[in-house]
Amino acid sequence: MSFSAPSRRLLQGAPALAAPGTTTTTTTTANALLPALQALSLSPSRTGAGSSTRAIHTTPPKQWFWNRNKKPTSSPLENEVSGSKAAREKFVERLAGRLEGPAMFEDEVKESLPSDTSPDTAPDGSERRARKGPTTKPGASLVREHLARSVNPDPRARARWERKMVIRQVQRGTNPFSHEPKAARIARTERQVTSRSPFLATSTKKLVHLAHQIQGKTVTEALVQMRFSKKKFAQEVRYELERARDRAITERGMARGGSLSSLPALPRTVSSAARAGGANSKTGDKGIEIQTKDGKWVKIDDPTRMYVAEAWVNRGPWRQKVPSYRARGRMNILMRPSASISVVLKEEKTRIREAVDREAKKLRQGPWIHLPDRPVSAQRQWYSW
Repeated sequence: MSFSAPSRRLLQGAPALAAPGTTTTTTTTANALLPALQALSLSPSRTGAGSSTRAIHTTPPKQWFWNRNKKPTSSPLENEVSGSKAAREKFVERLAGRLEGPAMFEDEVKESLPSDTSPDTAPDGSERRARKGPTTKPGASLVREHLARSVNPDPRARARWERKMVIRQVQRGTNPFSHEPKAARIARTERQVTSRSPFLATSTKKLVHLAHQIQGKTVTEALVQMRFSKKKFAQEVRYELERARDRAITERGMARGGSLSSLPALPRTVSSAARAGGANSKTGDKGIEIQTKDGKWVKIDDPTRMYVAEAWVNRGPWRQKVPSYRARGRMNILMRPSASISVVLKEEKTRIREAVDREAKKLRQGPWIHLPDRPVSAQRQWYSW
């Protein structure tokens, strides 16, 4: 027999229905119920091979999933959110407030706060400074001093570095034996800006001709050349020149106007190159003409005028592969290239300084001698001609 615990309890309790002192109807009902329950609980092996009766299988009472600990239906966070209105307001204020406890920049944050702020009591009983000024919805401060922490996280280190640089500059300026490097002097007195365009859907062979066309010209002349050019990507180069010009004016402070008298004394070779230039209407100075390294004469009346000092082309990644079907069932793969152009804008004072340096170098070298006075070496007993 394949009795389980619940069916056994039922069979054991069935005879108890016919206990002494009960009525005849109750005894008859119990005697009729007992064979029926026994027939249901018998296995097919006991009832015969052709019987279709099935044993009653029930789950044992002591299984692993009956005694396991069930997870709570709600979490502590849900309890706080689903509580009263006062509890919810307290919870939101705690989330929006500043994190309590010692922080890495706690002393610097306290120094940056206004001096008239008085300690305030937080909902949890701890003291914190009351935050004044505009804040976001979660509670982040929008005060300029607080936002500066993202770009300048260590202001003390930056102040120490700036103090060190000032001391170094003063020492070099007051020490008669110190010498400022030429690169540092050029970076301090001259301005420039470098701009690079995104990758364009063209090749370097096509774009390099436009780069050669604008190199060495002023920004105004270069824009005119690109405006009337028949090349397709001349308009893209023109847009890049305008973007570089705007960056130079806004970020570097270039092309603000100036006079030639503010420049250092020019050599006689450069000063005598003035070709009867008219007076400048803004500064009242006469323009000068200098010779570039390419041998061209350029007239300059404003030392802050911008010109394209350098222009080069960069090779970009392949944009796509296109099949080209040919005869006899063959196929070629066409690679679509991309390229970008980079320009460097400088002021005319840089070109004047370069012309002065070239003239000074020629003067230092002296005249060219066809047969210099030097000892004869590698003599032979026969003539070399």
